[in-house]
Amino acid sequence: MRYVPKGVVPKTIFETSYIFTERVDRYSGDDYVRGEIEGVKIEFSDILAKKIVKDSKGRNSEQKIFDGLFIRAEFNKHFKGKTVVLPDTAQKFFGDYIGSILQSKNFSRDKLVKMDNPAFEKEFVVYSSDQIEARYILTHSMMERILRFKKKVKNDIAISFVYGFVHIAIHKDNSLEPTVFSSLLEYKIVKEYVETLYFALGIVEELKLNEKLWSKG
Repeated sequence: MRYVPKGVVPKTIFETSYIFTERVDRYSGDDYVRGEIEGVKIEFSDILAKKIVKDSKGRNSEQKIFDGLFIRAEFNKHFKGKTVVLPDTAQKFFGDYIGSILQSKNFSRDKLVKMDNPAFEKEFVVYSSDQIEARYILTHSMMERILRFKKKVKNDIAISFVYGFVHIAIHKDNSLEPTVFSSLLEYKIVKEYVETLYFALGIVEELKLNEKLWSKG
C-alpha cells in the first residue's frame, strides 16, 4: 500500500462514480492510499468537494457537495449499466407515498429501481440504467451487508457500481468517530478504518459470488 499524506483520489474518478451529479468547482483532500488488499485493487482518501453558487445579488459563495471518505475498489469485470445507491432523504422527510413520487421525478438520475427489502427501501434509493443488472447486484445478502454497515457508521453512505468499479462515499459529520477520518500518520490503522476497508472488499467478494450476473457476457 502506498500512502500519500497530501494526496487525493483523482477528481475524474470522483466525478465518474456518478454518485454526485453537481458540478465540482473546488476539490481537495488528503490521506490518499492506493494499493492492493487480498487481491483487490483499492484506493481511497478524504475528499472535500464544493460548487460555487450565486445568490440573487450575483455574489458567489461555496456550497459543500461532499466531505468525507471516498473509496474505489476494482471488480475486474465491467458492469453493463450504472447502478447508484443513495441515502433516501425524500422518503424520510415526506413519507413513503410522496417520497416515492419525488424519487421517480429525479431527472438527473437513471430510472428508479424498487427493491423488495422494506428496511433497505427505508434507508436507500436505487437508480440504474439497467434494472435487471441492478437487482442482480443488490441481492438480499448485499442489501443486508449495506444496512449493517450503515448502522455501524451512523452516517450517510452512497455506493455506485460503474465500469467494473465499486465506489463508496461515506459522509462525515460531528457524530462520526474522529479516528476514521484523521491522519493515518497520527492514528495508523484503527479498528473503524479497517472495518470500512473490509466493507468495500466484502462488496467486491459478494459480487464475485453472484455468477448469474457475469455468466451472461
